[in-house]
Amino acid sequence: MPFTPDFTVSQVLGFPANVILTDTSEGDDPDIDSRRVYFFKSDGTTIVYPDTETPYEEWALALEDIEFNDFLNKDYALNIYVYWLDDAEEILYTKNVYVGLTMYNETFDYQLTQVLAGNPLVINDNNFFPNKAKLRSLIDSGTNALTYGGDVVAAQICYDNATQLRTSSQYYFNANS
Repeated sequence: MPFTPDFTVSQVLGFPANVILTDTSEGDDPDIDSRRVYFFKSDGTTIVYPDTETPYEEWALALEDIEFNDFLNKDYALNIYVYWLDDAEEILYTKNVYVGLTMYNETFDYQLTQVLAGNPLVINDNNFFPNKAKLRSLIDSGTNALTYGGDVVAAQICYDNATQLRTSSQYYFNANS
């Protein structure tokens, strides 16, 4: 069966800084010798571990999953590339996915939902619900920018605006929340 490159990207609930890639490729190619992953941000630069001297991370062929712990410090819109290489480091296969890694803001949105469930009258607060709706809209708009346009720039702007609401929540949400 010919080789068909593919992979998935996920985060684990409760660990928004961590990213897991799973190789879901089908088939086989004996010429594949190594695999590399690049995490391209909206400005074209890459996210790499500290002290890494390359713009990519090596992904051992023996591993189906690779976990990047303490990798993110906020929500990111990324264009993730995986390259399957031969022993001369020539690219044999390429696969990229546009992904929104939104666990920081999604978790905060859920915390606001818990506040609302515990105090239904907070919906009448002049700031709480409109700002919660704005947060939700920004997260969803970023995800839509990726899903429908592969637009990491627009998505990152949305995620950064949502992050601003989250990190400055004392200005946007009721003090009782």
